Amino acid sequence: MKLERHGSLGADLSLVGITAIWGFTFPAMQLALRDATPMAFMASRFAMASIALALICRARALRPGSGAIVSGVLLGLCLTAGSALQIFGLLYTTASKSAFITALYIVLVPLFSLALARTRPRIASLAAVLIAGVGLAEITGVRLHGLNVGDMLTVGCAVAFGLHIVVAEIAAPRHDAIALAFWQTLTTAVASAILMLLLEHHPSLPATPWTITALLVTSLLATALAFTVQMWAQKETSGTHTALIFSAEPVFAAAFARLIQQERLGARGFVGGAFILAAILVSELGAAKAFGRR
Repeated sequence: MKLERHGSLGADLSLVGITAIWGFTFPAMQLALRDATPMAFMASRFAMASIALALICRARALRPGSGAIVSGVLLGLCLTAGSALQIFGLLYTTASKSAFITALYIVLVPLFSLALARTRPRIASLAAVLIAGVGLAEITGVRLHGLNVGDMLTVGCAVAFGLHIVVAEIAAPRHDAIALAFWQTLTTAVASAILMLLLEHHPSLPATPWTITALLVTSLLATALAFTVQMWAQKETSGTHTALIFSAEPVFAAAFARLIQQERLGARGFVGGAFILAAILVSELGAAKAFGRR
């Protein structure tokens, strides 16, 4: 059994950057879904991301080894499940609540990582996961009996995204980052198109300001760029550490939802956000201490 990897400062900052981008997508997608149907939006998002990666990085995207294709397809299936459950959940819950429930994957990743990747988390990481879990419980302010259908769909999304991080932890050190990003986005684009044909009788994607904005941001920044950065960063860091950095996503989402949709987080939200940031700090300090001993 191997010990959890910890990445460089550059990898961590890159992950924080894409976390902020993903935070913006919650209110942006919710506003776009006032006019667009969920699977039409999702299929267009991942198709555009696949085309962008193929055009910009053609040699690396289109000429991978067979192992990269298999890993990319597995990542794409996890991504399809997570994204579909999340986007349908957004129809029935708020953007900030969706973001915080999605972030429950941070308490699942260490378990998945131990079971699938045989990676033993550091004590500091486990402590950080517990602190972040307390923060998420505080910030959502929900109990099982208070969850609506949108919340339950988003819980399923958290499970799928947790699996996605652990599969990436296994695949990223073995394959090219751009190849993995391309094949997972292409898989998700194809799967989303199939789901659109099966689930939506009248797919719709009108060219409204928020639909265009959300589509451009989610496809180019939150997908093509973000998953390439994630695949590169996870060559150097573990799934548990990646999940802890991603736990800041709901904090960014709540801030953007407040600015764009005037959603109020409340006192419990600020307390929970403080717990999440403290969890990241505990993880970083623990990793730095371990690096110093080595």
